Amino acid sequence: MTINMNFLEKLVAEWYSYNGYFVRTNVKFGRIPRGGYIGEMDVIAYKAETQEFIHIETSTDAHNWPKRVTRFQRKFRDARQHYMQIFPFKSVQPKQIAIVGFNKKRTTNTFGGQIEIKHIPEFMNEVIAGLKGKDPQKDAVPEGYPLLRAIQYSAFYNITK
Repeated sequence: MTINMNFLEKLVAEWYSYNGYFVRTNVKFGRIPRGGYIGEMDVIAYKAETQEFIHIETSTDAHNWPKRVTRFQRKFRDARQHYMQIFPFKSVQPKQIAIVGFNKKRTTNTFGGQIEIKHIPEFMNEVIAGLKGKDPQKDAVPEGYPLLRAIQYSAFYNITK
């Protein structure tokens, strides 16, 4: 995992890695001849045993909904053109998930096409539910996942309510 991530990217990477996915973060794509890249994928997760291949983009911005739709559609469209070049081992397009916050008036579960939306509270509830019954004294989340470990303690001792 890369150190250069916001907390949400790091939490997503920890969660998927903890659940057995091979994870890469901040994957640059589309090298521009004069320098730089067209874009960057926040988190890519692949689980060999289930053949799940997932591209996750995260955002805590406060943009309006139309601006977000445009931004996420562009990010996923641009990345889609480079999946096979970067991940030639996988012949299918990954599931695309956008984890976003700060917009409670969502009327859809998608940004169009195959882009699934999860709000940060939904994602957090998924993580908390997955860790709630795990006693930190008997089944601690490994220390390599500091955000998940903190959530485990919080969930186990009902500090999250």
